[in-house]
Amino acid sequence: MVTMNNATNRLKFSYFQLTFGQEEAYRHPEKTYQRLKRFGYDAIEVCPPKGRYGMGVSMEAYLRTHQQLQADYQLAVSSVNECWGEEWDPYSPNYKTLTELKTAELAVSETRTTIDFASELGAQFVTVAVAIHGPIDGRNVAECTAVAVDALRRMSDYARQKNIRLVFEATNHLEMGKFVNTVLNHKRMIELTGCDNIGIQIDWFHVNIEELDPYEAVMDAHPLLWHMHFRDSNSLTPGYGKIDFKAVIRAIKKINYSGFCTIESSPMVPDADTAARDGIEYLKLLERIVDYQLSPEFPNGYALPSAV
Repeated sequence: MVTMNNATNRLKFSYFQLTFGQEEAYRHPEKTYQRLKRFGYDAIEVCPPKGRYGMGVSMEAYLRTHQQLQADYQLAVSSVNECWGEEWDPYSPNYKTLTELKTAELAVSETRTTIDFASELGAQFVTVAVAIHGPIDGRNVAECTAVAVDALRRMSDYARQKNIRLVFEATNHLEMGKFVNTVLNHKRMIELTGCDNIGIQIDWFHVNIEELDPYEAVMDAHPLLWHMHFRDSNSLTPGYGKIDFKAVIRAIKKINYSGFCTIESSPMVPDADTAARDGIEYLKLLERIVDYQLSPEFPNGYALPSAV
């Protein structure tokens, strides 16, 4: 009989609800809870309704709905995501960034409302990210960094009052601009803040573009790796692209990662149910393989005695 050395350290799986679409996320969130419960998920990641993207749903009503659905379906909230919506849309007058004074003020203000929402919902984390207006290069990187560090400190101070931690997502330069796109640069930014309640959120789609190696990305983020988004190289559910998720899982097992593995897929191919089912089944299969690969019995078929 094979004894897996990581058998007690099972991965926990969540799904980023908004990728099922705004109609479901804001008007029929019960469909998401039903789906995730059916396929064996542990948690859900939500995004509060803001601006025109929220389809007219109020924060208060959305909070009450999710509190009731949590009770009904016994799903945790892995994170509340502040990274999506009108405030991150560069065509919106409410566009916010972390690198310009005026828009950083809006970023701090909006993140505080999301922290309030997360606290009421019982979430551990609020996800934040960088967006920029203009190019950042050697001439203005110090100024932009100073603005971002100050904004993150103020977010951190407010989050601490609510017993919430922030997770800072490393994004690719095609979506959020060329600034701190690697997890190592995110770690440097966090170190500059001096805050101990800000960690790193890895999104494997972004890693596929920016990082040299997924295993190294985990090691670079450690010990600040607190949350992850699992989507494949083509932005689809894990297994539908070419990211080496076995290497990812080996890495996070070796650092004893205890956070959620939140699956994200955009678009939902071939449909929402299939994407949600295939993502968790694929990662659970890889986890079983990885547990064996990391066990003393692999690859010999038996473990050598500790003493002779």
